[in-house]
Amino acid sequence: MQRKQVLCLLMLILFLFSSTLTAEAFSYYNARAFALGGAYTGIVDDYSAIIYNPAGLAQTGWVGLGLGSTLGGETDNIGQLVSGVRSILGDPGKILEIDLEPASIEYGHLTGVRFRTLGAGISFQGRGSIDENQLDLTHYNTFNLGYAYRVLEPFGDVASLALGFNAKYLEGKHYRYYVEDFNDGESVVEEQTSLGNGFGVDFGIMIKLTDMVSVGAKIDNVIQPFSNDGNTDYIKGSERVYTVGAGINVPLIGLTATTDLSSIPHDGGTAFRAGIEKRFFVGLLALRAGLAQEGPDTRLLTGGLGLNVGPVKADLALGFKNGAWDEPSAVFGIRANF
Repeated sequence: MQRKQVLCLLMLILFLFSSTLTAEAFSYYNARAFALGGAYTGIVDDYSAIIYNPAGLAQTGWVGLGLGSTLGGETDNIGQLVSGVRSILGDPGKILEIDLEPASIEYGHLTGVRFRTLGAGISFQGRGSIDENQLDLTHYNTFNLGYAYRVLEPFGDVASLALGFNAKYLEGKHYRYYVEDFNDGESVVEEQTSLGNGFGVDFGIMIKLTDMVSVGAKIDNVIQPFSNDGNTDYIKGSERVYTVGAGINVPLIGLTATTDLSSIPHDGGTAFRAGIEKRFFVGLLALRAGLAQEGPDTRLLTGGLGLNVGPVKADLALGFKNGAWDEPSAVFGIRANF
């Protein structure tokens, strides 16, 4: 037991005092997490723990499963944008026919399962832009396999500690289609692609201090090898990310509050995320709100609701970046713990 305690202490010190703070933006795979501003590291207890904190796989139930999808962008017509991008990917020549205003799109999806402390999932995410007869789209597929181990069993309802690991395989592709005009008036659609793939490992800790207070920490991409076809401007390996989080759950009044601190890509800064959830009607309905400050130039306001029917939970969330109220990101998900 003493060896386990020393190991956990060393890992916690590594989290708190590591000086290499590079990162990638967090992904909106879970509607509840998104509605809480992305602050999920200290409270995650469902299938999406493979993404947010693999130690959370040890928290709840025997079997879990779920899925979540997100879609957003900066455009006047997201439906037209999605249709246009799909048409161009199917037939690059369509870029000569489709008339779209400059716009951007972001999307993602996660399907996952959990059996006791084992978890697995398949996810994809992408980001693209259309501007002046040019389409750029970067798409990643990720395959995750997570495992959690409860180092300290709870004494009553307090003092449990779990460690978690998530191994993943990542493959990415960047598409660029653009129109090249010649002096004779002829227009030709040119194509460029960049490919990459690699393996990574994430590590997480979850500590339940009391039945109401929990803390968590995570290092994304402890191992992060990545290879590509030479064009590193587009396809890059995932960077190392350090996150700590905490949550307070007060069942008597149906209230949960949570917060995260996480590193920001490239500049060594820190992102702040926070959220609150209030449950009504004996937990049947949940209302949520959150805030994410992703560096000095990006603020995300989020909100959502959840419908909880026994072990099955349906969630919906909306987010608004930098006050763009007419351009929301939407996330929908279904999850279950048994």
